[in-house]
Amino acid sequence: MSAMPKQVLSKLLIPLLLSSAGGAHAQLLYDTEYPLMGYGKTAPTDSFTKAVAALQAANKTLPYKADERGYLDALLAELHIDPSSQVLVFSKSSLKQRFIEPKNPRSLYFNDEVYVGFVPGSRTLEIAAMDPLLGSVFFDLNNEGNVGVSYKQETSRCLRCHDSYSMTGGGVPRFMLSSVITGADGNTVSHELSEITELETPIARRFGGWYVTGTTGEQLHLGNFIVTDPAVLQQQPWHGVSNQQELNQFVDLNKYLRRSSDVVALLVLQHQVSVQNQLIRFNWESRKLLASDPKADLSALLQPLLRVLFMQDEAPLLDKVQGNAGYSEWFAKQGPQVNSKSLRDFDLQTRTFKYRLSYLIYSAAIDGLAAPAKQQLFTAIRQVLDGHSPLLPDSTLNADERASIKLILQATKPDVLAP
Repeated sequence: MSAMPKQVLSKLLIPLLLSSAGGAHAQLLYDTEYPLMGYGKTAPTDSFTKAVAALQAANKTLPYKADERGYLDALLAELHIDPSSQVLVFSKSSLKQRFIEPKNPRSLYFNDEVYVGFVPGSRTLEIAAMDPLLGSVFFDLNNEGNVGVSYKQETSRCLRCHDSYSMTGGGVPRFMLSSVITGADGNTVSHELSEITELETPIARRFGGWYVTGTTGEQLHLGNFIVTDPAVLQQQPWHGVSNQQELNQFVDLNKYLRRSSDVVALLVLQHQVSVQNQLIRFNWESRKLLASDPKADLSALLQPLLRVLFMQDEAPLLDKVQGNAGYSEWFAKQGPQVNSKSLRDFDLQTRTFKYRLSYLIYSAAIDGLAAPAKQQLFTAIRQVLDGHSPLLPDSTLNADERASIKLILQATKPDVLAP
């Protein structure tokens, strides 16, 4: 086992994708730095907003359960989010911190476009969604049955963390995941062992502050580790709680939809967040450049997006990973297949996916790029798949993998390959 690096952070990191808040739109710098985006003024068109609007137009509401979950079950069904996607975070580092602790974790459920957060005791459900134009947008949905379904978009305090430069200039909205070592009350006990995680973060440094079920073999992580005595941190005891099939020794999960926090769901979540954040950055910056020069060369913006789409910097898996919640099977069935091949096929031996082009190539966010940006992106993807990419000259995709990806795209998204 390798030693844990001492990465000291200047502020508390948020180990969540979601945070609810209110506040004045005037605090945003987006209106002056990215006026074309109209982040706080443009009506979102994400799938959550559309789903709720459709219910309202049909004069329907969500069924309400008279327990702490309230609208949660019905909302997930409406959004086509499977409960097997449930992952649990117990660090007390969000705006709902008074509710969150190891005995009362926040649960997160997600599909390709929407993330739903639920914590027992809170009066709202938190929603984060990937809007085709705006990128990450955030909402609070009332979870009290006596007042009916209502929600509001949050455009201020959420962005203090969910902004790539903390609203100090040049930032764009983003999703966030992080790994945080916490005590029995859920508070952070070591900033030195805390970091925002990315696709390249080794598994040994992921999942601090999260419950994790399933197995990772000899490849250990920080999940399920709760500090009772900070003095023991020098002994690096956290890896003793990897490879857990159930969580009964840590928490009573009767309030939740599942008794799991699936490790494969957590791997997919990290991949998805990493891709979406680069896609948001590319969309915002490319629209800004194209507004002044419709023929602008976007190569500098394309390179980091290409790297994450093709998973070139993903931290390798060092042993077999296996979930235990049924999420792997559900996820694999969601995408198009051709000749039994899909971009959703898992490897889970040396990397997350078998074919290294993200399934998010099918996303509305890709389809919604400005036409010149999408054209340059697809050209760059074709060059990688043809084996001669000036933007990704160190590609690790071999000829067989490239051929399989091209076969899948030809049958499922041929416009990517069209010259």
